[in-house]
Amino acid sequence: MIWLRRNRKYTRWSEKRHVLFERRLMLVAFQVRSLLERPKVSQAARETACPAFRYKKIGNRPFTVSGGGWPHDRFEMDNPQPVSLPVLTVCNQLIHYYWMQTLTNNRSFELMLVFSDYERHKWAYEIQIVDLLEMFQVFAADSSALTSARLEWNEKRQDYVVAPHGKLEALRD
Repeated sequence: MIWLRRNRKYTRWSEKRHVLFERRLMLVAFQVRSLLERPKVSQAARETACPAFRYKKIGNRPFTVSGGGWPHDRFEMDNPQPVSLPVLTVCNQLIHYYWMQTLTNNRSFELMLVFSDYERHKWAYEIQIVDLLEMFQVFAADSSALTSARLEWNEKRQDYVVAPHGKLEALRD
């Protein structure tokens, strides 16, 4: 997370810097999704969302990286729809991206256009990097962690289940 903030602005652009930035975004998304799949974060962190714009896929021709065209040829780029993407959706878009492009302005990564292999026939998402980093910062903060939990024996699993207070019923099976 610190690396992403520090390297969002750069003094000299290179393809390597671009690739490293995109790779780190994907790794952080994987770490956050891993936390979400376990009872390790607070409910407030789970409900975090990221503002974005989405663009509807147009036509019946699929977007393929080896085929002709760019996203502006296959999506309604002149008709952005504001949307609030849940954190899990953002993570899945980054982890399973079919197309990801970060855009720069004044030597700073400003926004990204991304769509996963699952949604490439439906939507493309434009996310501001500052909003993405702010969403990830929620998980880096101490307040995102559980503050209390309890252990209870689960007969079906034949093991103890760690449960945050009030969440045990969802973890029984």
